[in-house]
Amino acid sequence: MKKQLFNSGKFFALSCIYASVTTAFAAQEAVTELPAVTVTVGRGANLQEMDMSTTVMSREQVQQSPATSVQQIINKIPGVFAPEQAAGQMHPTSQVFSIRGFGTTTNINTLVMVDGIPINDPYFRTIDWEQIPKDTIERIEVIRGGGATSMWGNLAMGGIVNIVTREPAADEKRINASYGSFNTKTGDVAATLASSEKLKVGVNLGGTKTDGYNKVPAQYLSSQMVPTASHAGNLTLSAFYTPSQDSKYYLRVLGHKIQEHGALWSNTSNSWDKYQINGGGSTKLSGGGSVNVNGWFNKGEMDTQNAATNPSYNILTRAATTPYVSQIEQAKYHSLGGSLFYKNNFENTQNFMAGVDLRGITANDNENFYDSTGAMTAHIVARAEHRFQGIFAQGTYRPSSIPLDVTFGLREDFFQTSNGSLTNQVGAGAAVVSNLANKTYRQFDPRIGAKYYFSNGFDVRAALYKNFAAPGMNQMYRSTRSGTSYLAFNANLTPQSNTGQEIGIDYNQPGMDVALTLFNNKLNGYIDYAPVCSSVAAGGCDGNAAIAGTGFNNGTVKTINQYVNAGDATLKGAELLANWQASETVQLSGGVTRTIAYLTRSAYPTAAPINLQLGQVPSWMATLAPTWQATPSLKLTLQVKSFPKYWYNTAHKQQCDAATLADVGFAYKFSKAVDIYGSVQNIGSQNYNDNGLNYTATQGTTIEPTTVPTLGIPFNMNVGVRVAF
Repeated sequence: MKKQLFNSGKFFALSCIYASVTTAFAAQEAVTELPAVTVTVGRGANLQEMDMSTTVMSREQVQQSPATSVQQIINKIPGVFAPEQAAGQMHPTSQVFSIRGFGTTTNINTLVMVDGIPINDPYFRTIDWEQIPKDTIERIEVIRGGGATSMWGNLAMGGIVNIVTREPAADEKRINASYGSFNTKTGDVAATLASSEKLKVGVNLGGTKTDGYNKVPAQYLSSQMVPTASHAGNLTLSAFYTPSQDSKYYLRVLGHKIQEHGALWSNTSNSWDKYQINGGGSTKLSGGGSVNVNGWFNKGEMDTQNAATNPSYNILTRAATTPYVSQIEQAKYHSLGGSLFYKNNFENTQNFMAGVDLRGITANDNENFYDSTGAMTAHIVARAEHRFQGIFAQGTYRPSSIPLDVTFGLREDFFQTSNGSLTNQVGAGAAVVSNLANKTYRQFDPRIGAKYYFSNGFDVRAALYKNFAAPGMNQMYRSTRSGTSYLAFNANLTPQSNTGQEIGIDYNQPGMDVALTLFNNKLNGYIDYAPVCSSVAAGGCDGNAAIAGTGFNNGTVKTINQYVNAGDATLKGAELLANWQASETVQLSGGVTRTIAYLTRSAYPTAAPINLQLGQVPSWMATLAPTWQATPSLKLTLQVKSFPKYWYNTAHKQQCDAATLADVGFAYKFSKAVDIYGSVQNIGSQNYNDNGLNYTATQGTTIEPTTVPTLGIPFNMNVGVRVAF
């Protein structure tokens, strides 16, 4: 560890030397910077000037979106993919969020942040979208692809989404309330508690509540299956301090809770609690440049109660079955992290940044398993710690005589696992404790990019980069037991490494911009979910290494599943994005993406075959979003998203339906202080399986009857009012 820190120190010193050398370059016009109070996705760089595909969605666009949740808003941004289900009605560990195919439930590699603070769950890596009320958003920033990884490191392979929230405004008071289908209610109240030249303090309180819809298709519905009802609450206290014109800092305290009841079966439930304190800011130095800092501490807990059925449920017969509580899980974890970086413009070198970031995660996952009589069959406790350190430097060189930007980025990442242990107990037997070896990984991730500006509105850009993503804690340590099936931990999972290239052409004219990007990624050590043993023989899977020493090697386990480094993958494709101001009152925006993603080498050819599209990656997506300012007070919006059939898993055994979905919305300015808004989602009332039927073989036709299909969100309506005092 000391050697690693010494090497990091050498790298940081070299970065500082590079900063001093750049002062010899010729003068160049300064770039326009985003507000520095929060560490934005570009860390102070203008997104529109980057050599990557980017999108900035304004507060007005967010407010006028027909979508009711942040997940649904982001899902309509071109190139972004998320399930077509309400976030509050999905199991927290089954959410997909990806860009360019990076972000499946088995391979979560797209980074999501709020004000520069990562919100990918520290343990499960999924996103709790309900912790971000729509009314609190100032803008949404998106960088597609892994070109920003030199600034952000782990999890940013597919891209980065940063949600920037509002600052308290002087003497502001806001109320937002809505009501819609499924008895869905939302409410948010915001107020500025104190406001002066140097200090602003604000509070935001809000929540949602819904009875939900039944996500099981009618032909497979059991009388014991119920809609997933949920309610969520958020409380945020914010303070912004501006001691001088050269400094600005903020502090936020957040509390969040979401509860789900009836997740498929009537006796299932989920609860997610989060508490966080974060802060940061920027100070301009007298000699030029600025020092930027942020940090956070969060504490979370996920409680889950799952059900099994007796006799086992079968979609083909729907025989009378009774659900019973099969698992009660309590996962507790906390995370501490922060970053510090120096930023300056050195004549011909703009947006030079050099800094460090750190993060530590500690998790304790406690699970109890039961049979249909209520007797405990197994008890599993997993504990572990993960540590991340990164050191980075990046700058953009602009020659005086050529309209060209060349961006160089360097990053060294360090990743450690420590204090891992697994305690297994079968029934009333003795507990078996396995202490796991500590491991250390490091990777050097350089990047280079260029953007050439033609005089006729065309730009050409390209980028080459390398990045890494560590395996999730739940993938390495979490175990579950269901009957004779066992999900085994895999502490031997190694980080994934990716090499990416992309090239793009941009066209920018008043009232129109078009961007075409081609991308190609070679990913080594792709993590997927695979069965590593299946046996009906006496003794079951006792001889398999994945179960050795766990206490479960007593002949009762017949199937073992595991997260594994399945092989190497290629993820490539194209994105076409466009915005057009067709007239003073009509604007069109949209995009088409094509993603080809497959394994080129596989260590598990049955569960993860080569040359087949990766699971949860649609081969194409298309979006269209026209807006019409019908009158000075009324704006109408339409959002359309279309995608083909796609396989939910890499084994191509579960297929999801194709769909073309359209949402419409309106925003009416009733008065200076009052806005009335509303939306209709899935206006064609399209009935489709967001998670489809399961089959017994790869691309087979014989249905595997124990997997229950899940419907996407049906036709629903919503109306609300916003009042600002």
